[in-house]
Amino acid sequence: MAIIHNLLLGANAIIITGGSMLAGGHSNVLDFHATLSRAKAMRVAGQSVFLSVNVFLLFCICDTIQQFKRENPGVRVHPTLYVLLATWPLLFVRGLYGILCSVLTAFSYFSPSNYDEHGLTVSFVVSEYILSTTMEWTSCTLLMLTYVTSRNDPKELKELDTVEREVRPDSNKET
Repeated sequence: MAIIHNLLLGANAIIITGGSMLAGGHSNVLDFHATLSRAKAMRVAGQSVFLSVNVFLLFCICDTIQQFKRENPGVRVHPTLYVLLATWPLLFVRGLYGILCSVLTAFSYFSPSNYDEHGLTVSFVVSEYILSTTMEWTSCTLLMLTYVTSRNDPKELKELDTVEREVRPDSNKET
């Protein structure tokens, strides 16, 4: 798990660095375009790491659910896994949108076509709210729901072993 956390930490640092490279302005257009290209590349790289981890997360969730059902027929799968599964598409859409922001001018803050005389265009703001903000906040809400779904989980592994022996008393017998 530490590897995943370190990957996400590095990806976040790359995204922040890429996003802040354009702060402060530039003395000429050539410098701006060179910096813009590097900034976009860094943001795509960072978002790609997030997206890759997200795809790996889907594999882990589905594999865990499938393995649990195979090993424990008739036993209910832990609801936290279903909450994580429900969160996955939202995080995936947000990750794709993060990449699209750097690749397509229709989603880029740096494209003059996304501005009118009053500021950002309505279509840009709507796409930002739906594909970014809504995905993040809904994901956050669902992930906070895991507190409720795992409230009664055993606090330590020893408790889990005791509960398993009580549920399946013949599972510790040697064959």
